Amino acid sequence: MARDEDGPVASYFIQWTEGQPLDSHPANVDLICGRWGEGTTGEDRCAISLVRFENEAGPGVMVVDAQDRPVARSDLVGRALSREEVVGTDLAQEAYAIFDAVLIQDTRLG
Repeated sequence: MARDEDGPVASYFIQWTEGQPLDSHPANVDLICGRWGEGTTGEDRCAISLVRFENEAGPGVMVVDAQDRPVARSDLVGRALSREEVVGTDLAQEAYAIFDAVLIQDTRLG
C-alpha cells in the first residue's frame, strides 16, 4: 500500500451496537488505507475490514472480506481486499498496527 510518509495513514469507520457486549455483537472496523491529499483519488486507496470480538478466550480481532462491507462501495476506495489478500502479508501487519492505534485512541471499542 503506497502512501506519503508525512501524510495520513488511513481513515476508519466502526460499526457496532453501542452498549452491547462484543461477545454477542462484534464490531466491524473498516480501514481505508493508501495515499490521501491533493491529486489522489479512490484508486490510490484500498479497503481492509476487521472484526473486533470477544469470546471465552478473551478479546480478538480478525481480517474479513472487505468486499462484503459497505466500504467496498465508497468512492474513497479503489479496491476492497479479500481476507486472503491480507492475511500473512506485510499489509496485515500494518492493518493490525492501525487497528491497535485506533483501539488505544478511540475508547469506544475498549
